[in-house]
Amino acid sequence: MHKKDVQNIQKFEEIGMDVIAIHKDGTLAYATQGKGDTEHYCDQCEAFKLFPDPDPDDWFRDGDMKAVCLKLNAVIRGSLETPGECIHIRKPLYCPKLGRSLSKEEKEKAKKALKIAKERM
Repeated sequence: MHKKDVQNIQKFEEIGMDVIAIHKDGTLAYATQGKGDTEHYCDQCEAFKLFPDPDPDDWFRDGDMKAVCLKLNAVIRGSLETPGECIHIRKPLYCPKLGRSLSKEEKEKAKKALKIAKERM
């Protein structure tokens, strides 16, 4: 980030505003909240990326984003309208870095969810 961006972030945080900055390539550059917790959330994973997700039926909301896992080539969440929705995105069951083993039922559910997530890509 540029020095001026860092200064602006500090000013916003001083007055109590949460800040989210996204690189031009769609990766999360900075977030007041959500930093560091890679065990439960996707926003700090190297495979996490944000892409535009315009809704063809909703012409006045062209700024929607979708959270994508590049490792799995799948959409984690779509139709993210505000910057605050881009952080604290919980890891889905099909995440290879979930950090725990799945039950048999969870494995079946994850398999179905991953299929749908890849189709949304």
